[in-house]
Amino acid sequence: METVSEQDFLSFAGRVFGVAPGTLALDTAYETIPEWDSVMHLRLAMEVEAAYAVRLPFELVPEMKTLRDFYERLPR
Repeated sequence: METVSEQDFLSFAGRVFGVAPGTLALDTAYETIPEWDSVMHLRLAMEVEAAYAVRLPFELVPEMKTLRDFYERLPR
């Protein structure tokens, strides 16, 4: 899989959360926006796995608190 740019990932996350483009940054953290609750946290993990063909170890998902944590697991 080819490298994913930060902007492409942020656009993807915005679609998952249903927020306007430009609303998110890599430092956006869990529960800092109303759309990112515990259910959406799990959905984000599943959507990342499906969209980017990566596996996020289940035990690490609760520790992933920012979009950067998810982004750093993508191919580079």
